Amino acid sequence: MSSLHSNRRVVIRGLGLICPLGHSAWQTFTALLQGVTITDRAAIMDRSVDSIDMVRALGCVRTAQHSATDPAVELAEHAARQALTEAAVKPNGLPTILGASKGAVHAMTAAMARRLPPSQRCRLIPAAVGPVLPHDAELAVALGPHGYLAHHLQKRLALGPVHNVVAACASSLTALHQARIALLRKDGPDRILVVTAEAALLPAFIHSYNRLGVLPPLTSDTYRAAPLDHARSGFTLSEIAAAVVLEVTDQPQPGQIELLDTATATEAYDLVRPAKTMAALTSVAKQLLSGRTINVLHPHATGTTEHDPAELEAYRPALNSTPSVYAVKGALGHGLGAAGLVALVFASLCARARRLPPMPWLNQPIDAPNMHLNSNATALPPGTTHAIFAAGFAGHVAGAVIHAVH
Repeated sequence: MSSLHSNRRVVIRGLGLICPLGHSAWQTFTALLQGVTITDRAAIMDRSVDSIDMVRALGCVRTAQHSATDPAVELAEHAARQALTEAAVKPNGLPTILGASKGAVHAMTAAMARRLPPSQRCRLIPAAVGPVLPHDAELAVALGPHGYLAHHLQKRLALGPVHNVVAACASSLTALHQARIALLRKDGPDRILVVTAEAALLPAFIHSYNRLGVLPPLTSDTYRAAPLDHARSGFTLSEIAAAVVLEVTDQPQPGQIELLDTATATEAYDLVRPAKTMAALTSVAKQLLSGRTINVLHPHATGTTEHDPAELEAYRPALNSTPSVYAVKGALGHGLGAAGLVALVFASLCARARRLPPMPWLNQPIDAPNMHLNSNATALPPGTTHAIFAAGFAGHVAGAVIHAVH
């Protein structure tokens, strides 16, 4: 820790977000303020629709489909360009940390499918997915899904070194943590781009999550997410990408969002289930929440039966305030490794707009001592502080705290 410079502070200069509800951060936030969710359109779908088609129709981003590379590449570039434009920063040579749990799995799967008879390819790749060029499919095999995503993102934006971080659903917040530590070093860079993108709505993954029992029933009547509600039965899936440009300053200015703190931890318990006591998350929560007044808490809140109450209980001992709680997966679906950075971008928008959108799925909130769970939109005071968390498979957890300077 002695290599960290006490006078270096980190602010978020640019935000980027693309998802099924919006092709920009503010477009998405506007939809959230209106109480829109990605599964609203399920109510008008024919009940006989195939479950895979339904999940893809609700969770895919149409501008990322039919890509000659991979949807994750399209999404990552789109989010990165948004963040860079808002920050007025050119990408040339910019150091970048990429956090994603799956990477470019479409390109990898397409490479596998090319070796099968045409009649069998649809089992791996839906017909709606655009063809990956033969030479690009071989590149996906050679580099792997994460190397392939980093390669194309670096090539398209002329970025500097791109460092990959893989930590399940905590991938993007872990990438954020690594970026903050790099910026705080005495010899660290002045700016870093942090990007995440997940586009894994392929039959194999959808069926896998369904077999794990973490998705709501796959029918047009029941495929809904309700995190933090007694009626929760699992999470919905979405393609999504987010990006932030972080910059060092010695004095944050009014109107800026300061990244106050980050932390990560891992506990070896089970590949898919967290330990019942959530010791790693409790440790991270203690580091980030103790001694701070938190206005809004953004939990991982998957909406699965066991996870949500156990997660909120992990935060409670460290809280010395009574924060409002918002579960963004109820509206945007679960972005897998992108979920943490998506929540951070969303929290930044809330802090800037001084508004917390409604949670229309919240009809009977779970018990949450010392926390506010409200289905209605809420006005926020200036200068709010937000805590954001992500918890993934194999015990990976990460968190961040941001503050709106006023």
